[in-house]
Amino acid sequence: ADTARAMQDVVASPDGMLGNAFVFVRSGLEGKTFPTTTQPVELDQKGCMYVPHVLGMMVNQPLKLLSSDPTLHNVHSHPTVDGNKEFNLAMVNAGSEVTRTFAKPEIMIPIKCDVHPWMVSYIGVVEHPFFAVSDAAGHFSIPNLPPGTYTIEAWHEKFGAQTQTVTLGETPTAAAHFTYKVGT
Repeated sequence: ADTARAMQDVVASPDGMLGNAFVFVRSGLEGKTFPTTTQPVELDQKGCMYVPHVLGMMVNQPLKLLSSDPTLHNVHSHPTVDGNKEFNLAMVNAGSEVTRTFAKPEIMIPIKCDVHPWMVSYIGVVEHPFFAVSDAAGHFSIPNLPPGTYTIEAWHEKFGAQTQTVTLGETPTAAAHFTYKVGT
């Protein structure tokens, strides 16, 4: 069980690129509003693991909680921001489905299964659509970000948060590289 969790804690490619980092615009969008998508984000329980391990969503976007496992799980959120309601839901059958939302931005909300303590997932909730989760090769993309100067933050459950300033001109491409130092 602890091995399964450790396999999700640090997902790195052979060349050291880090997966499961939540990357989002921390600042630079002040005064702008964005419509919340009605397309649900899904968090499934497969093989006694949450899939995906890290995900992002907008405030008030539907979070569809699923269970593909034919065993008892529960989905227990642990928000800390006032306005984000904790939930603790039993899901007893494969095919179970429940939808919830979060009313306020929060980086990050842990989701845990009290039945299987190694099952943990993290959700980043933001007020805009400019976020991504790095893949197993450490890559991410935040498309359609308008020209401007932004603080981009990368959050990782084991290695913490880092920020960078990025300026996008009329050519809407810029690179952000985050480097985490791992102790021996």
